[in-house]
Order: sequence, then structure tokens, then C-alpha cells
Amino acid sequence: MSLGAFLLPALLVGVGGGAGSVVRWGVAEFADRLAAARAPQWAELMRPAATFLANILACFLLGLVVARIGSAGGAGELTYLALSVGFCGGLSTLSTAAFDIVDLVRRRTFSLALAYLLLSIGVGMAALWLGLVIAS
Repeated sequence: MSLGAFLLPALLVGVGGGAGSVVRWGVAEFADRLAAARAPQWAELMRPAATFLANILACFLLGLVVARIGSAGGAGELTYLALSVGFCGGLSTLSTAAFDIVDLVRRRTFSLALAYLLLSIGVGMAALWLGLVIAS
């Protein structure tokens, strides 16, 4: 693969990933501000809820992208890379979800930690499937 053939896909994945990360950050900031203004007692749970929402949204959007674009060649492949690997990859975050689960365990909310883990996997897969079905 030539350097030029590598640079454009890498740039598109980076731009998409940056945009997805900004959206994820925005969701978390919105949740924090909402909790601070309306329900301070729920502030500690808003961060995991925001991460959950971002991950489910990323799974759903990935389903749409895969069903509509797939791994087409040419310009379709570049769009697929920017949206799936880039944007959806930046929007979703396994590392933050894992940290949220560890934090819930540290606070001795074991049942909530387990529910968060199982719901993240189950609802994430269901959201991906829903995106595939809707876009097909």
C-alpha cells in the first residue's frame, strides 16, 4: 500500500473519530449539567448513563452504516471507514464503560454494576440489529 493510499483513509478515520469523540463528550457534559441543575442526587449515576447512551447510539448508527454502505470499494469504502471506524468508534467507549462498572463496584452497588454490564451488551447488540433492520 502506498503512502497516499494510506493517508486519506487514516485522515478520514481520524476526522470521524474526532467528531464522534466530541459528540460523546457533549452527551456526558449535557448529562452532568442536567443532573447538577435538576437532580443533584443523581449526579453520580449520570456519567454511566451518558456513557451507556453514547454506546447504544454508536451501536445503532453502526448498524445503519453497515446496512447502507457495507464495506464497499472506492468512495463507499472511504465513507464506511469515516463513519464506522471513525465516528462510531469515537462515539462508543468500552474503556469508559469498564471504568463506570469498576466505579459502581467500588461504591458497593454490585447489582447496578452487573445490570449496567449486561444491559450495555444486550441493548448494544439490539441497537445494532435495529439499525441493520431499519436500514435494510
